[in-house]
Amino acid sequence: MPQVAVHIVTYNNAATIEACLQSVQNQSVAVELCIIDNASADNTVSRIQEMGYPVIMNMCNRGYSVAHNQALNCTHAPYILTLNPDVRLEPDFIEQLLAIMTMRPTIGAGAGLLLRTDNLQIDGATVDSGGLYMTAAMRQRLRYEDAEVSTVTDGVRPIFGPDGAAAFYRRAMLTDIALGDEVFDEDFFIHKEDVDICWRMQWRGWESLHVPDARAHHIRHFRPSERATVAAWIRCYALRNRYLLLLKNADTGLLLLNLLPMLLYDSAILLYVLLWEWSSLAAYRDVWLLRRRMLDKRRLIMQSRCSDASDLRGWFNGQNNSPLS
Repeated sequence: MPQVAVHIVTYNNAATIEACLQSVQNQSVAVELCIIDNASADNTVSRIQEMGYPVIMNMCNRGYSVAHNQALNCTHAPYILTLNPDVRLEPDFIEQLLAIMTMRPTIGAGAGLLLRTDNLQIDGATVDSGGLYMTAAMRQRLRYEDAEVSTVTDGVRPIFGPDGAAAFYRRAMLTDIALGDEVFDEDFFIHKEDVDICWRMQWRGWESLHVPDARAHHIRHFRPSERATVAAWIRCYALRNRYLLLLKNADTGLLLLNLLPMLLYDSAILLYVLLWEWSSLAAYRDVWLLRRRMLDKRRLIMQSRCSDASDLRGWFNGQNNSPLS
């Protein structure tokens, strides 16, 4: 049985899915593949089938989190790569990550080095992501974003967690952090579910590492500098899920410690929404409606945590997080 399962969730990804799947096929190690389609309206499914791959077709868009939970129930490999269909892997991407992950059983996740491109047929020239880091405002950011590839010289090192575009997980870790029968939080639907995984993983004491020799190329569709080009419903989920993430994972001491930068950042967000993005006002309503569910999940997380709150605070005050340090 292959040691690695690759899970791909598609939704109108006809333009990139063939390059993505070809890169999976070209991996230097054997993999178990599971593809879930969330009711694509284009010819994504037919392109997958023409390449000879089976695909599980949902009758409606059930969301990224639900689909990845489906995939987890369909595969058995001890390691999992959640792969966005707009990523092309280098042939040794999985091999490089697997070699690090098998070094010790406390490593729960790994991130390669994603290079940014606008066309999967062209190699990325600058860095898209080397995993995630968190700011004092408790905002997730991409390590090394926009840096020249040649500046990434620090080798394997600890990170807060992997970017969900190509996140490598130990299945035992995902099972360990599950809340009930959910690994990916289905209330999130889409966006920031990867940050939620990272945060819960940190609370449970798992390690996460950046492996820069594992490289891939990624089309980054959601960029803060190009927010207006992103679909309104996705922008709304992104805002909503910021507050669900905090309600669920942030301990009181951390919230108080970072109160000023959070207030400044979130006040600016609210002003922006009031002036230019009224469609995202629904995010605040949704947070209120979901608050009790998030607080119930928070209680479960805090009751089962293995790390002390002080162990996590370094991830939010600039230590271990500077994208170029």
